Amino acid sequence: MACCRAWRWVCWRRFWPMPSTRPSTTISTAPSRYGCWWAGPSRWPGWFGRRGRVEPDRLSLVLSVNDLRTGGAERQLVELARGLDKSRYRVTVATLYGGQPLERELAGEAGVELVCLQRRNKYDPSPVWRMARLLRQRRAHIVQPFLTPATFFSLLGALLAGTPIRVVTERCGLRLRPGLGNHVYRFLEDRLTRWAQVVVANSEAGRRYVVSRGIPAAKVRVIYNGVNPARLCHRPEERQAVRRMLGADDGIPVVGMVASLQPAKDYPTFLQAAAEIARQMPATRFLVVGEGPLRPQLEETARQLGLGAKVSFAGNQPRVAPYIAAMDVAVLSSCDHEGCSNFLLEAMALGRPIVATDVGGNRELFRDGQPGLLVPPRSPQVLASAVLSLLRDEGLRGRCAVDAVAIYRRRFSLETMVSAYDALYRELWQAWRGR
Repeated sequence: MACCRAWRWVCWRRFWPMPSTRPSTTISTAPSRYGCWWAGPSRWPGWFGRRGRVEPDRLSLVLSVNDLRTGGAERQLVELARGLDKSRYRVTVATLYGGQPLERELAGEAGVELVCLQRRNKYDPSPVWRMARLLRQRRAHIVQPFLTPATFFSLLGALLAGTPIRVVTERCGLRLRPGLGNHVYRFLEDRLTRWAQVVVANSEAGRRYVVSRGIPAAKVRVIYNGVNPARLCHRPEERQAVRRMLGADDGIPVVGMVASLQPAKDYPTFLQAAAEIARQMPATRFLVVGEGPLRPQLEETARQLGLGAKVSFAGNQPRVAPYIAAMDVAVLSSCDHEGCSNFLLEAMALGRPIVATDVGGNRELFRDGQPGLLVPPRSPQVLASAVLSLLRDEGLRGRCAVDAVAIYRRRFSLETMVSAYDALYRELWQAWRGR
């Protein structure tokens, strides 16, 4: 048996030259000398005997995502890549498309390499073999994709490249988008997930959703999102500047929401609740931070409800901390499929009481205290009543703010999230080495 393994190893060394390990931001897709687009079988020495299972100095981790636009899953990937100990990990972040805002945060980060797979359009299958080549070039021990279709391309590329550890990141609701293409990708991803060792959800609601798709419960782990406190730093003048923009002097309440302008966030319910709040407390101002295809429709809805200048659409903001700090109450009106909202966590970290709909993982934020109030989805009158109760009761707002900060520090800090992923990677690596 040992002789057979040695002979196969010698043959592969002769006929399948090792790919270059020189860092590069482009992945060659030229065919090999034998006409095979993925340049032959993976050159993992660990496939043959114990030689390849020697403990490496650093684990090679590849994180992949569609692009690095301003979004919750993308933000968590960036924070994970930056937060891992670079003396223990070599981190590569691979994107299907380039030119997005969060790339700037990784461009100068020591120990993190950013690679664009340069997908030309939504019909381009080339990221499969580009990902396979990238995984071989980086000698990847672990690959972890975020979102559809990056999960499809990464899992298939990992199987072709022989990457030993495959971790799927599930963001409850982000895969539930309409369209035939998304349905096809989800169908294929569910089949490819059978070859992943672990599926990571960011809430218990996400775990239940994954299990309902036929993934074994023993394979699913829950790691909650973490908030980087450095992103929440702001000067008092910045908060005051936002309030002046809204026309909210001291004593005038501000109610706001930070989320992409898409149907799942149910902004019409927020605006209808805002109209009721404005009827009872006319001085109240409302703030919407985020961008999306529904913006023209939502601006028209605000005009029809008579909100006029009382509501401001601020669009995407690279730094949301001053905007959240300017709020007296933070609202999330999602109607379905909410996992672990970054906005709610950031509001809690800044000591802002929250009002959230009881969908997905929102209830899990209330497990160890009362950071605010929960309301049923698609109920603008109930949402308005909850916000008004907080605005009228300063003592209740103060108690919710104290609980919110305590819950954030105990369960949702960046250190907690990074430590959980580090422990998971080490556990999976030790299990693979011990096979």
